[in-house]
Parts: sequence; C-alpha cells; structure tokens
Amino acid sequence: MSKTAKLLLAIVFVAAIVVIALVVNKKDDSSSESNNSSSSTSSQTSDSPDSSVSSTTNDTQVAMTITYDGSSFSESADSITAGQTVKVVNASNKTLDFDSDPHPVHTDNTELNAGDIEPGQSKTFIIDKKGTWGYHNHLDASQHGSITVN
Repeated sequence: MSKTAKLLLAIVFVAAIVVIALVVNKKDDSSSESNNSSSSTSSQTSDSPDSSVSSTTNDTQVAMTITYDGSSFSESADSITAGQTVKVVNASNKTLDFDSDPHPVHTDNTELNAGDIEPGQSKTFIIDKKGTWGYHNHLDASQHGSITVN
C-alpha cells in the first residue's frame, strides 16, 4: 500500500472515530436534557413538605398574591398570618428574580427567595417567620415591596 493510501485510510479512520464520538456525546446530552427536564417539571409540581417554593398550589389556600407588572409590585393584602401561602405572579413580559432584602445578599428572610419567575408564570411559598420583610427584583433592585407577617 502506498504512503498516500495509508495516509488517506488513517484520515478516514480518525474522521469515523470523531463522528462516532460526536453522535454518542449528542445522545448522552439529549438523554441528560430529557432527564433534567422531567426532574425539573416534577420538582416544580411537587407538593412535598421539603419544597419551600413551588410553582403550583391551590389558589384558595393563597393568603396573598404579589403581582409584578414589569416595573413594580402590587399586593392583594396588607398582611398575612405566619404559616400562610404567598403567590408571586409575573404578569410582565420579562423574567423576574424575586428575592428578600437586602440586595444583593437576600438574607433578611430567605423564605422569600423564590428566584427566577418567567413571564406568565408564578411561584408560591409559605412564610413562617413573623415581621415585616422587604423584597425586590434582583435584576432591578429599585423595584421593591414589603410584606408583613403576623
């Protein structure tokens, strides 16, 4: 076999290995994304007691709804009782990152740290810690509000 033929054969062999590796890697990525997607969905709809923030809850159990319109928050009640459920609704067309004060560390009442809420979505959580707690949009800390828990 000539040197050119050997070189061509080696190039084809390496190319075949690269293609196989890419196909196998893509297959692993898709199954990983599929697993992540299904576990993400199940954790959002979980009603387990370990879940402090949930994407679903029965609206009749919600004591306060906080609605974000893209520039400010509005609350449906002045205060709640400790142990009641709060629902945060993102009625805007941009992502909301809902967190407790102070910005940027979010440490006053971590029960309020709901994180990202996509447009048209909502998250619920229960607040047990009594007091008046500030919250804000982490993506624009000038957008803020407060909740009183009795």
